[in-house]
Amino acid sequence: MFSPEILLPGPTPIPSSVQQAMMTPMSDHRGSHFAPVVSRVRDALANLFQVGPGGAVAVIPASGTGALEAAIQNFFAAGQRVLSISTGAFGDRFAKIAQNHGLSVDKVEVPWGQAFSPLDVVERVAKGLYAGVLVTQNETSTGVLNPVQSLAALLNNLPNSRRPLFIVDSISGVPSVPMEMVDWGVDVVLAASQKGFMCPPGLALVAATERARIHLKTEGAYGYYFDLNPYFEGQLPYTPAVSLWYGLDAALQLLQEEGVQARYARHHTLAKMAREFANAGGWHAIVDEDHASPTVTAIELPPSYDPGDLRKKIARQGLQIAGGMGAWHHHAIRIGHVGAVLPSMLFGGLGTIAHFVPHPDRALSAAWAAWHAYTIIEEV
Repeated sequence: MFSPEILLPGPTPIPSSVQQAMMTPMSDHRGSHFAPVVSRVRDALANLFQVGPGGAVAVIPASGTGALEAAIQNFFAAGQRVLSISTGAFGDRFAKIAQNHGLSVDKVEVPWGQAFSPLDVVERVAKGLYAGVLVTQNETSTGVLNPVQSLAALLNNLPNSRRPLFIVDSISGVPSVPMEMVDWGVDVVLAASQKGFMCPPGLALVAATERARIHLKTEGAYGYYFDLNPYFEGQLPYTPAVSLWYGLDAALQLLQEEGVQARYARHHTLAKMAREFANAGGWHAIVDEDHASPTVTAIELPPSYDPGDLRKKIARQGLQIAGGMGAWHHHAIRIGHVGAVLPSMLFGGLGTIAHFVPHPDRALSAAWAAWHAYTIIEEV
């Protein structure tokens, strides 16, 4: 049987050059052959995240959840108080990890499908003494892009004695949405290999600025494997996922060749295509366009549709899409359009899904119009 195409929030399609790179013969991860790969990847990631002087990026063999756990373990101690902002399932997970590590967690829960208010958050921070603020930039479960830059600007206006560490889960965001850590004032950003980085699952990324590294626990960290200190110093304390490193090296080259603004424009177009397809076809893109994610679109189905049954029918046509999560499980689907997805690929996938929408001609015409408006940005 043929392998199905995927339009998932992750894992995502893997470019052929990345696949080929992962077939590089195995080598000594502490030897001279692998050392240039480590150097290139570290430098490229530091530039991509814009960590600034004194900042660094740790690449850990783990899933994205490992990055969340590593951040909590390394930057906070049990009993410290943090403010966790949840706009969906993965915001809930971040808070749960903090609670499990003994932190005192004040949680702000925002209704699913809505973004948090930066003013509301900073007002909470101003009333309490918090060691950290935890947010999700791109909430994968709902398709909401939260206003991280605006919140960072408000937090940076607080007196230093009251300014908490600002830690952002951007696992389904970076590098497909903007993130400039030093310029914005974001201290720690968490990401993973299987989404916008166009690699298989298995690498967790923790990017930290110099300010964050000052707060890094150097003694008595609550664990061993996720101790970030050696990673930030450029060491590989345990056997790395060598093949994934080769793949990430190739993927970072592709990202550089495309260019930053071109990448953002492409993902904006993909999101527009998915939204217009759903709305014109008789379904409903749940999140308001002002806060819609460029990487995943959540779509509400009419009551006559069963999301699980619909996904099975679509899969039989050769395409995998995602279901709704949590409270949206029984009435929504999610279409991922992140990483190595071109408008032509998405249009083909939407053509498959169009078999099942009430108004397929309208849906495809709307998606095509959004694609037709797309301008490829050439960066030199």
